[in-house]
This record gives sequence, structure tokens and C-alpha cells, in this order.
Amino acid sequence: MNTPTLRQLEYFLAVADNLSFHKAAESCHVTQPTLSDGLKNLEDLLGTKLFERTKRDVSLTAAGEELILPARDIVVRAEDFVQMARARKEPFTGKLTLGVIPTIAPYLLPSLLPALQKKFTALDLQLKEDVTAQLLAALDQRKIDVVLMAFPYDTPGIKQMKLWSEPFVIAMPGTKTVMDTHATINDLSKHNIMLLEDGHCLRDHALAACRLQPGQQRTFGATSLTNLIQMVQHGYGATLLPAMAVDPKTMPRGVTIQRFSNPQPSRQIGLAWRQGNPREKEFRQLGEMIAKMHEER
Repeated sequence: MNTPTLRQLEYFLAVADNLSFHKAAESCHVTQPTLSDGLKNLEDLLGTKLFERTKRDVSLTAAGEELILPARDIVVRAEDFVQMARARKEPFTGKLTLGVIPTIAPYLLPSLLPALQKKFTALDLQLKEDVTAQLLAALDQRKIDVVLMAFPYDTPGIKQMKLWSEPFVIAMPGTKTVMDTHATINDLSKHNIMLLEDGHCLRDHALAACRLQPGQQRTFGATSLTNLIQMVQHGYGATLLPAMAVDPKTMPRGVTIQRFSNPQPSRQIGLAWRQGNPREKEFRQLGEMIAKMHEER
């Protein structure tokens, strides 16, 4: 009995994920005619259409919808088979795609990347920066291997490795760089607290850790902590920052930092990867290295 090739199944999944033959061909690094021919051969082999295609859009047929999960399972098992063999030979070789959330990437990657490149010379490290929900979706779709993120976050089917607890601080308009006194949660009522827009897990973590009620803060269309700091600098209000984003030497004038007294509100920094990934040992080693680097900062 003839069976589909892995390449044909990869074409099928690429079109299903993108609902675009053009984007799917780009992601598979082939021409569009090559991808279309591969899909036609697959449909002929299966005896059913997988997609409905018009001039404007592409959609899955009922058969296509039903066959996505088994096709993805076959491709993933084949990838795991290769990764398992490589991991037994030598860890940290070949391609590894690391997802990082925006409230970690600019503060940790400048020191992490050179260290990884120096220690693992055979590692082809690829980076993907995005909000948590998008990174976990990419992890589920096997587009990335492991995510450096903040917790708590519900991740069914995903392994979590907590690395350290990171406290929040208050950034407010002021002339001092750092306040001499420590704040309490109750002190937040004195400030007009600004937070990142919806979609950033930092917003949810700040609300939960500081026991703030949704809707009582100002939300700006800011997608970075840098933008929020600029808003503070110009007197629009105060904000909550993770400790890694605070360097008194580089904090702009007009912004004062105040730390909390114990117990400090915090978020957890850690790694997440797909359950059953044969590179789990590598990911745990990576996590230990990141935690050690953070401790030595």
C-alpha cells in the first residue's frame, strides 16, 4: 500500500496552519508550484480533497479538518525520532528555537546569548519574541522548541521548570533614583497605576501579585516596558516593573524606583516545553544555566 511522504504531510500542515499556499510555500522553503503538486499527489493518494481553494481564500474540507491531528502526530513523531538520536550523540547541537516574552527578552538575552554561543559552539540557536499566548501556540504547533516565560500561567500538556522568583517594584515620577523607604501593597492606592495592554501576561501577573482590581488602572496601548517608563517620566502616573527591567544606572531622570517590603509581590521566571519532547534533558540544563547566570548578575 502506498503511504504519504513526510514532505507531503508537512505541505498539508503548512497550508492548514497558514490557510495560504504562498505563505505555506515560504515556510517550507519551496516554490508554490512544488507545494501545490505535492498536495495534489497527496489528495490523489488519499482519494479525497483536503482544501477548498478560491481566488480569495483557502479553507479546509471536512476531511482536511479530520486529518490534521493524525498528520501532525506522524510528523512530530518523526521529528522526535531524529531529535532523540541526536540528543544521544551530543546535546546542544543542531537547531534549537527559543521563544522569549517581551518583558524578559531585552533584559536577559544580551548576557544569555553570548554565553550560549561560547559554551555550545555547535548549537544553531533561533529566537522568537512574542506574547505568551502566541509562543505557547507556536510550541504546541512545534514551530518552537522551548519558551522562556513568566508564571503563573496555565499550560496544559506543557512541562514547566521554575527558575527563580522575580519581585515587582514601583516606578513613579520623582527626582530620586531609588526611594529610601519600602512600599506595601496598600501604598498602590496612592498612585495612578498604568499597565501594559491586554495580551501581556505581565499585566495579569501584576494584577494578581499586587491584588489590584481589573478596571481600576489605566491601560495604554504600550507593548513594551520602555514605553511605560517614558509615560512615567512624563508624569502620567506610576507603573509596576519586574526587577530585571530596573537598572538605577540607566533609569531616565524623572523616574523614581521604590521596592516593596517583604513579602514582595512577584512573578516566577521559567521554561516551558512540550511534554514528551526528547530534548527535555537539554532544556533542563539550559534552565540551570540561565538560573545560574541570573544569580551571578
